[in-house]
Amino acid sequence: MNKFRIKNVKKLSSKDNRTSKSNVEENSKRILSKESSFDIHESYKELRTNIIFSLPGSGCKVISVTSGIASEGKSTTCFNVAITFAETGAKVIVVDCDLRRPNVANLLQIKKDKGLSNVLINDCKLEDAIISTDYKNLDTLIAGNIPPNPAELLSSAPMKELMDTLKNKYDYIFLDTPPVNVVTDASLLTTLVDGYIIVVKQYRAEKSALVETVRKLNFVDAKILGFILNGVRYTKIGYGKYGYGKYGYGKYGYGKYGRYYSNSDNQ
Repeated sequence: MNKFRIKNVKKLSSKDNRTSKSNVEENSKRILSKESSFDIHESYKELRTNIIFSLPGSGCKVISVTSGIASEGKSTTCFNVAITFAETGAKVIVVDCDLRRPNVANLLQIKKDKGLSNVLINDCKLEDAIISTDYKNLDTLIAGNIPPNPAELLSSAPMKELMDTLKNKYDYIFLDTPPVNVVTDASLLTTLVDGYIIVVKQYRAEKSALVETVRKLNFVDAKILGFILNGVRYTKIGYGKYGYGKYGYGKYGYGKYGRYYSNSDNQ
């Protein structure tokens, strides 16, 4: 399995409504843009190359970006990787499959509430839910309204039909899926996914949590493409010095299933 090291970066907007100016500015720092440094762009391009070689053959590729625990940067990473694929001219869509604690709409600062969950229950048409971003060739499908039965929806026949439809429209489908050690949602998508990328944040994830993540994915015969070591702090590298921003920690929004991890947990 491959191991990649990239750094937390913070621009992505959509043609839909935005929220507060401060939130827009904060989110704009997390997504790849022309203002992002050269080394960041190169890291994601290297990741793109590794993914392409890990999934040979023709046809649409479906890639799940997940993590072991919450707040390891999987949503940001998912969008940044998708951006680099769209830059090649490929048609790409990011689908927020985290129906419990969605984050894609927040990244894009979208107020629109119709999304994946609404499409799956026939509450709206797919073409009405897909959003074109300001990045050429890149669309997104946000999570939509939070349902009472996310696991059932993700493993349902309508979900399979939706994926088949998207495969006819796009070259790459990136799924932002919940942490594997928190709920079973990511594992339920195994039959629809060509491979999983596991995001691991330095000083946040414990080794035992990562081992458990791999064990659970192996149990369902999931193909693990590799790991992204996120938030690594370098003091010096070939292109000069740079550091990583500090991000807050918190509980994942799953009630008793959420476990709090902080720096002290990783000592």
